[in-house]
Amino acid sequence: MRFARVVLGLLLALVGLLVTVAAAAAAFWLVGPDSTVDTGEQRLTGRGLAVATAPDLLDRHGFTLRVTAQSDRPVFVGIAHDLDVASYLGASAYTRVVRFDPPATFGTQEMKGGQSKLNPPAELDWWVAEASGAGEQTVRWSTHDGAYDVVVMNADGTPGTDARVTVGMELKGLFGTCLIVLGVGLMLLFAGLWLAFAKRRPGAPENTTTPFPVAQYAAPGTQYPAPSVTSAPSPADGGERPQPAPVGSRPADASESSPDTGPSQNSGSDDDSEPGNGTQSGGGSGERPRPVPGIPPQYQVPAYTPPRVPGTVRRVAGVLTGGLVLLTATGCVAMPVRNSAAAPFTRAAVTVADGQAVVKRYNEVNNKANQARDAQLAATIEADPTLAMTRAGYQIGRKTDPAGKDRIKPFSYTDPRIGAPQYGSYPMRFVVSSGVSTSPDSRQLGVWERTTAGDPWTLKYSVYPSATMKLPPMEGLRPPTKADMAELAELPQTAAANLAAYLSGGAGSPTAGRFVPSPGTVDLLTDRAKDKIADIKESYISTVTDTFRPYGEPLTFITATGEALVFLALTEQYLQRIEPGSNAYWTSGSATAFSSHVKYTQTLHQDYLHQVALVIPAKGQGKVRILSLDGQLVGAGGS
Repeated sequence: MRFARVVLGLLLALVGLLVTVAAAAAAFWLVGPDSTVDTGEQRLTGRGLAVATAPDLLDRHGFTLRVTAQSDRPVFVGIAHDLDVASYLGASAYTRVVRFDPPATFGTQEMKGGQSKLNPPAELDWWVAEASGAGEQTVRWSTHDGAYDVVVMNADGTPGTDARVTVGMELKGLFGTCLIVLGVGLMLLFAGLWLAFAKRRPGAPENTTTPFPVAQYAAPGTQYPAPSVTSAPSPADGGERPQPAPVGSRPADASESSPDTGPSQNSGSDDDSEPGNGTQSGGGSGERPRPVPGIPPQYQVPAYTPPRVPGTVRRVAGVLTGGLVLLTATGCVAMPVRNSAAAPFTRAAVTVADGQAVVKRYNEVNNKANQARDAQLAATIEADPTLAMTRAGYQIGRKTDPAGKDRIKPFSYTDPRIGAPQYGSYPMRFVVSSGVSTSPDSRQLGVWERTTAGDPWTLKYSVYPSATMKLPPMEGLRPPTKADMAELAELPQTAAANLAAYLSGGAGSPTAGRFVPSPGTVDLLTDRAKDKIADIKESYISTVTDTFRPYGEPLTFITATGEALVFLALTEQYLQRIEPGSNAYWTSGSATAFSSHVKYTQTLHQDYLHQVALVIPAKGQGKVRILSLDGQLVGAGGS
């Protein structure tokens, strides 16, 4: 019995010591009060434009990621979804971190690509966390399920990364968990020491019995001595009342019941007082004896039973089990969750706040470009076909207004309403409906586009419908699916071809009945009809034709009501044929910006570029509505 207690105690003490040392080291050396485990400062270098982690390196979420970087040059550190990072760095050379071996070993792979400078990363709006500048830069991000990358690069987007980086993982409650483990380890240590070295309490009964004299086990009928009773002195004599003493050889400190009162009540636990448990009242060993006929109870001898393991072992085992359950529970709470294999990732092209910031920046840069007639500056915020129309307008302005008296007045798009579809790849686009500060009778409907993650947002389409036109809601816009296209009254490409035929043929065109024209469309057709009549009256002009053609692919969005909001471009050539023997040339007007005082003997032409916004309804829901048609002269000449 003593040997078993010592062995069990020493084992528990050893386990407790190991747990205590490990928990103390984890709590006060590896983790600390901020519950963060980090790699320590590591130097990451690369000849390319960045150092970025592979998308499967951060394969868990539910913790806070902390990345600190510092370099001799201004440094950028950011975290973003792999959808954006892959597009941003895809064509560039960079270093990819593909493996991490705790505590601080990184495995890298050089990715081939170009060395051209990238747009500064801090100017892009898709980072979920970022920091940029000189000195130490730190980002903290609560990780989400999905493929996210950490990127460290020069803040100006130039190649040659050399930074000292520390990556830390903050687990909520990790320090507290370590303290709990430390406490359990101490409990195991003290319990083992107590179990191994604690001595039996003085006066505790041994697991032996005192034999009675053989004479007292005589044959039935033997007369047993009665207990002697001494008369007690009276209180008047100053004496004390004597207590009767039982006759026999029982130990003086043994607790026994008298013949008259029955068994004594056990002061221990219920488990220790149940019959057959091997423990007698008062702490002795053996089962409770069965009465033997003819022998007084005080002379009964307990039956012998083997010694048992005391209840202390059960209590220690209970503490150990509870500690393990507690550790398991707290460990599950602290452990990050592995990323799930979800459906293909998509996200909104832009947040409302970021979309409004894009419009605000456009207002500022566009006004500067207009005042300077700076096409290069305009190219930073616009893309074709809008940029082509802007460039043509600047060229005409420099020719017809060299003094700059008729420059475009500063204006801004007001109260922008953002419609941001979900995308899973680039290019990404969003639609904006806004007012125009200098034209309260019209609105601006524009499409901003980002071709790759490293490109700025540029205005691709820009039309100006009348304020009286009913525009589709911006909320709920999404890219079309094949099922969406099958439900439309016309495909966008078909609508573009029919619109070109309608404009070329005028109000009497066979396709005119497919459309509900906008006020601008009616004005354009009216002006072109008047121009034809006036030109034919000229003696040097024989005939006039006006031809519209689709330009590029339509850009389609599906609205929350199931209609299609379509943006497209059309080219127009207004052609005048010259009478034989005559010649003609441009002497004034906007056309002189492209051809001036050059004599032509066969034809004269003016070229226009138009942007159009249409609403195509579902089948059986009416005609195609023309929201706006806006044109710009982009060329002129002859033959």
